[in-house]
Amino acid sequence: MNMTSFSRIFGGVVAAIGLSASGAHAVAITNGGFEADAASVPSGGVYGGPITGWNSPGYLISSGYYSAVAPEGRVFALIGGGGDSGGYHLSQTITGLTSGTRYTVKFELGGEDWRDPGFVEQVKVFMSSGSGSAFESFSAPVSSNTTPYGSGPLWDHWGFYDYSFVANSTSATIDFMQTAGLSDTGLDNVSIFAGGVP
Repeated sequence: MNMTSFSRIFGGVVAAIGLSASGAHAVAITNGGFEADAASVPSGGVYGGPITGWNSPGYLISSGYYSAVAPEGRVFALIGGGGDSGGYHLSQTITGLTSGTRYTVKFELGGEDWRDPGFVEQVKVFMSSGSGSAFESFSAPVSSNTTPYGSGPLWDHWGFYDYSFVANSTSATIDFMQTAGLSDTGLDNVSIFAGGVP
């Protein structure tokens, strides 16, 4: 094979790869680590207001607040809305999906347990649009706090979880809802990938 033929073949392969890549849809959770708003959260403190990429206003906590430890970065979000409210939720609309494709969302949860030490907080994860997949409930790890209304530590134990759904549209909304316990379960490190759990 002469160099001219090689160049033509190689160039064609590169062009094909480039076309394939440009046609692919990048699917991602926006601000899944909540660090886009970290500058608004005082060190060891709390921020309440809009959260970049998420549909609901909410609260962000910085590491050090009641001895909390963010598992990724410096801050994390509260699912309970800052008022220890069952039924409060955080949601995000994910775009760039392919209908009929299974996706897996990975995330971390941490228990507060301020009012009721040792109580196992529950979080319901479901798709409010763009998928007919069933909801799942998850139990957050219990914090080290041992005294009701005590000084902590709160949100110092975290666990990894995953939730899978099949898209029936090019966009879908995922919800994380506090369902059990007068607490504010922590949420952090949210990501998504195409496919099921290995």
